[in-house]
Amino acid sequence: MTTTRVLPALAGAFLTIAVFLPARAEPVPTRLVVRVLSKDAKFIGTTMGGVRITVRDADSGELLAQGTTRGGTGDTQKIMKQDWKRGAPLATPEAAAFTATIALETPRRVEVVATGPIGQPQAAVRASVTHWIVPGRHIDQGDALTLVMPGLALDVLDPPANARIAGIPASVTVRANLVML
Repeated sequence: MTTTRVLPALAGAFLTIAVFLPARAEPVPTRLVVRVLSKDAKFIGTTMGGVRITVRDADSGELLAQGTTRGGTGDTQKIMKQDWKRGAPLATPEAAAFTATIALETPRRVEVVATGPIGQPQAAVRASVTHWIVPGRHIDQGDALTLVMPGLALDVLDPPANARIAGIPASVTVRANLVML
C-alpha cells in the first residue's frame, strides 16, 4: 500500500523538477521589427536619414542587434486624417522599420533604444522601451514594436550659419524649414 502512494508522488516530483529546471535549448531565430513614429506625425524613415536602433539585453547590457530604420513615412490618410482604433495597425508594408533576427535560447528582457533622426542631428532625440522577447514568438506583425518620438526638426535656411551681420540692423529676415520628426 505504501509503495503505490510513493510512486505517484515521486513521479509528480520528477515532473515538477523537469518543468522548472532550465534545459539547454537550441537557439531559436526570433524576428523583431522596430518602428519609430513621430509624435502626432508619421513613421521616421529614409527621408529623414532613418533612426538608429539598438537592442540590448536589459540585464547584462549584451548587444543583440543594431541598425537603422528604412522605408517610407506610411499612409498619410490613415495616420493623419482618420481616427485611430485601438489595436488596429497604423503601419503599412512600406512604412519605415528596422528588422532583426535574434537567436534566443530563453526569454529575455531587452531594452530597445531609438536615436534620431540621423539626417537631422541637431533635432535628434532618444526614445526607449524595455520589453520581453520569447524564443520563436516573432514581434513582426502590424505595428510590431513601435516607439514614439516627440520633437521637431528645424533647418535655418537664411541667413547662413557663417553670415556676419554688421552693426545692429533694423530687421533681419530669417527663413527656416520646420517639420515634425
